[in-house]
Amino acid sequence: MLPVTGRWSVPILTVLLLGCGSKPTPAADPSLVVFEDRLVISDTDDKSPLRIAPGQLPGPGQCRLWYPGRRLGDQPRAGACGEIETTAPGGSWVLYRPVQDPRLVQVRVIDLDQPGLVTQVRVYDAAQGTYLGSKQRRD
Repeated sequence: MLPVTGRWSVPILTVLLLGCGSKPTPAADPSLVVFEDRLVISDTDDKSPLRIAPGQLPGPGQCRLWYPGRRLGDQPRAGACGEIETTAPGGSWVLYRPVQDPRLVQVRVIDLDQPGLVTQVRVYDAAQGTYLGSKQRRD
Protein backbone atom coordinates (compact mmCIF):
# COMPACT_ATOMS: atom_id res chain seq x y z
CA MET A 1 0.00 0.00 0.00
CA LEU A 2 1.25 3.49 -0.83
CA PRO A 3 1.90 5.81 2.13
CA VAL A 4 -0.58 8.69 1.86
CA THR A 5 0.03 11.70 4.08
CA GLY A 6 -0.16 15.47 4.00
CA ARG A 7 -2.70 17.84 2.57
CA TRP A 8 -3.34 15.72 -0.54
CA SER A 9 -4.03 12.54 1.44
CA VAL A 10 -7.84 12.81 1.33
CA PRO A 11 -8.13 13.50 -2.43
CA ILE A 12 -5.56 10.82 -3.29
CA LEU A 13 -7.21 8.31 -0.99
CA THR A 14 -10.62 9.14 -2.48
CA VAL A 15 -9.30 8.63 -6.02
CA LEU A 16 -7.72 5.34 -4.99
CA LEU A 17 -10.95 4.15 -3.36
CA LEU A 18 -13.06 5.25 -6.33
CA GLY A 19 -10.70 3.44 -8.65
CA CYS A 20 -11.33 0.27 -6.63
CA GLY A 21 -15.10 0.64 -6.91
CA SER A 22 -15.62 1.86 -3.33
CA LYS A 23 -17.90 4.78 -2.58
CA PRO A 24 -16.78 7.63 -0.31
CA THR A 25 -18.67 8.10 2.94
CA PRO A 26 -21.69 10.44 2.74
CA ALA A 27 -20.46 12.73 5.53
CA ALA A 28 -18.68 15.79 4.14
CA ASP A 29 -15.48 17.26 5.52
CA PRO A 30 -16.67 20.46 7.26
CA SER A 31 -13.20 21.99 6.90
CA LEU A 32 -13.77 22.26 3.13
CA VAL A 33 -16.12 25.21 3.60
CA VAL A 34 -14.35 28.24 5.07
CA PHE A 35 -16.19 31.31 6.37
CA GLU A 36 -14.84 34.83 6.82
CA ASP A 37 -14.60 36.36 10.29
CA ARG A 38 -16.58 39.47 9.41
CA LEU A 39 -20.36 39.59 9.71
CA VAL A 40 -22.74 40.83 7.05
CA ILE A 41 -26.48 41.40 7.05
CA SER A 42 -28.33 40.81 3.82
CA ASP A 43 -31.82 42.02 2.93
CA THR A 44 -32.87 38.39 2.58
CA ASP A 45 -31.61 37.28 6.02
CA ASP A 46 -34.06 35.93 8.56
CA LYS A 47 -33.47 38.45 11.35
CA SER A 48 -35.80 36.80 13.85
CA PRO A 49 -34.39 36.12 17.33
CA LEU A 50 -32.77 32.78 18.14
CA ARG A 51 -35.43 31.68 20.66
CA ILE A 52 -33.10 29.38 22.59
CA ALA A 53 -32.75 30.25 26.28
CA PRO A 54 -29.20 31.31 27.27
CA GLY A 55 -29.09 28.45 29.79
CA GLN A 56 -29.55 25.95 26.95
CA LEU A 57 -26.59 27.23 24.93
CA PRO A 58 -23.29 25.33 25.09
CA GLY A 59 -20.47 26.66 27.26
CA PRO A 60 -17.54 28.56 25.73
CA GLY A 61 -15.56 26.30 23.39
CA GLN A 62 -18.33 23.69 23.24
CA CYS A 63 -20.99 22.79 20.69
CA ARG A 64 -24.52 21.51 20.94
CA LEU A 65 -26.48 19.74 18.25
CA TRP A 66 -29.88 21.40 17.87
CA TYR A 67 -32.92 20.27 15.94
CA PRO A 68 -35.09 23.28 14.98
CA GLY A 69 -38.71 22.68 15.88
CA ARG A 70 -38.05 20.00 18.51
CA ARG A 71 -38.84 20.61 22.15
CA LEU A 72 -36.05 21.19 24.67
CA GLY A 73 -36.29 17.71 26.22
CA ASP A 74 -35.55 16.13 22.83
CA GLN A 75 -32.34 18.10 22.23
CA PRO A 76 -28.94 16.39 22.76
CA ARG A 77 -26.49 17.68 25.37
CA ALA A 78 -23.48 19.89 24.62
CA GLY A 79 -20.16 18.26 23.81
CA ALA A 80 -16.97 18.36 21.76
CA CYS A 81 -17.35 20.26 18.49
CA GLY A 82 -15.19 17.86 16.47
CA GLU A 83 -17.55 14.98 17.16
CA ILE A 84 -20.81 16.90 16.88
CA GLU A 85 -20.18 18.92 13.72
CA THR A 86 -18.78 16.13 11.56
CA THR A 87 -21.73 13.84 12.29
CA ALA A 88 -24.53 16.44 12.43
CA PRO A 89 -27.59 15.22 10.48
CA GLY A 90 -28.91 17.18 7.52
CA GLY A 91 -31.14 20.10 8.49
CA SER A 92 -29.82 20.30 12.05
CA TRP A 93 -27.89 23.16 13.63
CA VAL A 94 -24.62 23.10 15.53
CA LEU A 95 -24.62 25.76 18.23
CA TYR A 96 -21.10 26.97 19.06
CA ARG A 97 -19.87 29.43 21.70
CA PRO A 98 -16.46 30.83 20.77
CA VAL A 99 -13.94 30.90 23.62
CA GLN A 100 -12.57 34.26 22.46
CA ASP A 101 -16.05 35.90 22.72
CA PRO A 102 -18.60 33.86 24.71
CA ARG A 103 -21.09 36.73 24.39
CA LEU A 104 -21.83 35.30 20.94
CA VAL A 105 -23.33 32.07 19.72
CA GLN A 106 -22.80 30.75 16.22
CA VAL A 107 -25.53 28.72 14.59
CA ARG A 108 -23.90 26.50 12.01
CA VAL A 109 -26.63 25.36 9.63
CA ILE A 110 -26.10 21.85 8.25
CA ASP A 111 -26.94 21.09 4.62
CA LEU A 112 -30.18 19.15 4.15
CA ASP A 113 -28.60 16.61 1.80
CA GLN A 114 -25.02 16.35 3.12
CA PRO A 115 -24.66 15.54 6.82
CA GLY A 116 -21.75 17.35 8.46
CA LEU A 117 -21.52 20.08 5.79
CA VAL A 118 -21.98 23.60 7.19
CA THR A 119 -23.74 25.80 4.64
CA GLN A 120 -24.28 28.94 6.71
CA VAL A 121 -22.96 30.45 9.95
CA ARG A 122 -25.45 32.78 11.65
CA VAL A 123 -24.28 34.79 14.67
CA TYR A 124 -26.45 35.86 17.60
CA ASP A 125 -26.04 37.67 20.90
CA ALA A 126 -26.02 34.81 23.41
CA ALA A 127 -27.85 36.66 26.19
CA GLN A 128 -30.58 38.32 24.11
CA GLY A 129 -30.86 35.98 21.12
CA THR A 130 -30.61 38.97 18.78
CA TYR A 131 -29.45 38.27 15.21
CA LEU A 132 -26.14 40.04 14.54
CA GLY A 133 -25.33 38.84 11.01
CA SER A 134 -23.90 35.90 9.14
CA LYS A 135 -20.43 34.92 8.05
CA GLN A 136 -19.87 34.71 4.31
CA ARG A 137 -18.25 31.78 2.57
CA ARG A 138 -14.68 32.41 1.54
CA ASP A 139 -14.08 31.39 -2.06
